[in-house]
Amino acid sequence: MIIFLYLLIAVLIIIILTSKFKINPAISLIIGSIFLGLILKINFLKIIILISEGIWSSIKGIGLIILFSCIIGQILKESNSIKNFGNLILINLKNKSLLSLNILGLFIGTVVFCDSAFLILNGISKSIASSSSLSLNSLNLSLSGGLYTSHVLIPPTPGPIAAINNFDILDKIGTVMILGIIVSIPSSLISFLFAKKLIERYNFYDNFKPKNFEKPHNLAYLSIIIPLSLISLNTVANFISKDEMFLLYDFFKTIGNPISALFIGVILSYFIPRDRNYDYKILKNSFYDFLPIILLTSMGSAFGNIIKNSDLTSLLPNIINIDNNSLIYICLISFICSSIIKTSQGSSTSSIIIVSSILFPIISDFGFDIFELSMIILSIGSGSMMISHINDSYFWIVIKKSKLSLSSGLKYFSLMTIFQSLGTLFFILLLVGIFG
Repeated sequence: MIIFLYLLIAVLIIIILTSKFKINPAISLIIGSIFLGLILKINFLKIIILISEGIWSSIKGIGLIILFSCIIGQILKESNSIKNFGNLILINLKNKSLLSLNILGLFIGTVVFCDSAFLILNGISKSIASSSSLSLNSLNLSLSGGLYTSHVLIPPTPGPIAAINNFDILDKIGTVMILGIIVSIPSSLISFLFAKKLIERYNFYDNFKPKNFEKPHNLAYLSIIIPLSLISLNTVANFISKDEMFLLYDFFKTIGNPISALFIGVILSYFIPRDRNYDYKILKNSFYDFLPIILLTSMGSAFGNIIKNSDLTSLLPNIINIDNNSLIYICLISFICSSIIKTSQGSSTSSIIIVSSILFPIISDFGFDIFELSMIILSIGSGSMMISHINDSYFWIVIKKSKLSLSSGLKYFSLMTIFQSLGTLFFILLLVGIFG
């Protein structure tokens, strides 16, 4: 039991350093890793080696994936493609602006981080609010819920991709992505229904007409859709006999590799018409986005490597009573742990990384298939939505841009994230009950 207490103390140190002392989560993770290694009586030199191996494993596995996603997102931003996507969806759905913003958030959130995307798309919410009966608060809640969903459930966003790497199933990312998209639909719709409930007292009319409307360039669509489609080919390859159709199998695996797929996305996005004078700014901002994320994911991998190479892997299953035949129980444990860490320290990405780092060494020998591992990863993601409040930067961005007071932000946005989190978990457990 004492060894489990050591792990809890290490996690508590990470949470306190991050939330109380405002230390960067990556630094908090490395401090927690060293502390855990020392208290478990691992030789200091070996601790450094294990940390280095974990960092290198993360950089090698997902470094380019995250970098390419950052570049695509920055190009879409600087070319005004994100705003043009928004205007196009809103025009086509006409009097369904609330739903349009929710769909837009879910779509854009797969390649643009939710904080940045919300700041960009908030301008569209304001335009609609000024020319319709829809309140800015409701519009922004619907938009933020869609972005939040893809941020925690759909790779190649940082949290899910880090969990996939920690679970050592990067070659099966296509399956996780498809299942993530399926789970994200009801999760995102929960935020839409919550926002819609707030404005039932309003009459629905919408005469929103964007000024200087431009349709997104075809390459803007392709730079998002093609990488996601190619990554899904990983799943198709699983249904092909490697021995009988090895050429087709190798082709699908190569082209569906997330690095290859996202690199194609970068090439496509590069040719989107824009002011070429900003190319240096795009590259610089991409690295500004990339560095803190790769540091966080790498340090999380290092923390997991300490656990993986300690006695915790053999003792923890008995301590927390994990039965390798109970997928539902493991999903619930994953959800609860992720919820606690997210609520305590505020970062969804950090909570996904920490819980996946702790959990996989425990269940790695249970023989779970890709569907079952995906459900566990998505359960961690659903827990990381609970609860966005004052220690979450996204909470402050949403309420400030919506002009909500702190109490109203807690009443509406925070409550919405609770509904999303629990609703997502319920849907995951439903899938497990039917297909697990």
